[in-house]
Amino acid sequence: MNREQQAARVEKIVTTIAERAVSVPPDHRSAYIQDEVEKVRQAFLQTYEADEGLRACAMAFVDKMSGWIEARVHALETEAEAVGKTEADEGRTEPHS
Repeated sequence: MNREQQAARVEKIVTTIAERAVSVPPDHRSAYIQDEVEKVRQAFLQTYEADEGLRACAMAFVDKMSGWIEARVHALETEAEAVGKTEADEGRTEPHS
């Protein structure tokens, strides 16, 4: 697996964790994300144990994952709020003059 493939894999993992994290109550979300990132870290350590270079690259990605997941969660929530506001606005009727 080259660096681009690894980046695509990490991006998919980030998106999956973020999509699941949105349903976790905000006061538990950070712990949930940290637990999930640790699972990824352990999986990557096993996956790349034979290749020190790829393992180092994978760990560099994992070290940044929490921030990326938090940003993705924020984007998903913002998007959901915008869609909800738009739907609410569309449901409103303007008074006729």
